Amino acid sequence: MAERVKRVIELMQGDPSRSFTLGKMAESVNLSPPYFCYLFKTITGVPPAKYLKSLRMQQAAMLLTTTFLSVKEIVRRVGLTDESHFVRDFKRLYGVTPSEYRNGAFLSSEPTNVASPATKSANEY
Repeated sequence: MAERVKRVIELMQGDPSRSFTLGKMAESVNLSPPYFCYLFKTITGVPPAKYLKSLRMQQAAMLLTTTFLSVKEIVRRVGLTDESHFVRDFKRLYGVTPSEYRNGAFLSSEPTNVASPATKSANEY
């Protein structure tokens, strides 16, 4: 049974932006929706919808720090439809809004006090 859940997880990880309904997930592994949900939660510790939302939030966080896409475009790319719900859920998970997350990531990646090559010692190379 764990193999069936693993297959659905691989599908989710492969493209979290796809439309996944409980019925479609269960059907893809030939289980009834209630039993699939029970099995998924037993194996992963969370229901399928919560697992998928977590994957989508991780993907959104990655897009925020690696692209200059708008929040609206990121919401669309990760498979969500409501920007206000996304912002609320993102803040609940990460403690900051998506824009604050992006700004913090860019600020923390800026070099500070970088020594010039002439000031480095030989064993730093």
